[in-house]
Amino acid sequence: MIRFNNVTKHMGGLPILQNITFEIQDYESVAVLGPSGSGKTTLLRLIAGTLQPDAGTIEVDSSRIGFIFQDHRLLPWLTAQDNIALPLRAAGKIREVARRRARSWMDRLALQGFYNYYPRQLSGGMIQRVSIARAFAMEPDIMLMDEPFSSLNAGLADALLRDLKQVLSGYKATTVYVTHEFPEAIGLASRIFHLRPSSFEETLITDPIADLRDYYNRLLKNASMGSGKKPG
Repeated sequence: MIRFNNVTKHMGGLPILQNITFEIQDYESVAVLGPSGSGKTTLLRLIAGTLQPDAGTIEVDSSRIGFIFQDHRLLPWLTAQDNIALPLRAAGKIREVARRRARSWMDRLALQGFYNYYPRQLSGGMIQRVSIARAFAMEPDIMLMDEPFSSLNAGLADALLRDLKQVLSGYKATTVYVTHEFPEAIGLASRIFHLRPSSFEETLITDPIADLRDYYNRLLKNASMGSGKKPG
């Protein structure tokens, strides 16, 4: 469980989060949606414990936390499997056990045959799959994702999102997924936290297909109004 109670955080003297209160149950998937500068990454760092609140309290019931970043942060001099195995080795796993688990997660993310490839030899989508495999190989109870597909084109991001949903369907973790794309949020989460400057709102997703249809209808309406044409 993750619980925020009246949490406030300032960065550079400016209020980023103000009196935020919410609770995330074990194994729940929540998306955090908002524009740049709204505090999405700050929220993740507070959950991870790399930042502390200026006011309020935070409860996180596990220290086993995985993190998938916007940038992959792979070490260029290590192969794909050794990049995944590195944090396992740091946690005390022997070399072969760490490599075996790395290969297992690479297989689950359609990276068979690429164990000994270096990052420079992989495509952008494959690099991000390695990054995802590295996070899951640590077997976290809580998975934090900070716009992991923002640097990829829409088609590739959509394919990776489907792969990620499949992984999460077979791996139980409390998931907090940060994005600025509503289709990504609604495709992964049961609830959406809307972060805006000085505000916080929560939406429960009960019918993803209907909500997604309404979203695209609003885009079309706004596009028609912006062009001066009547929707027809």
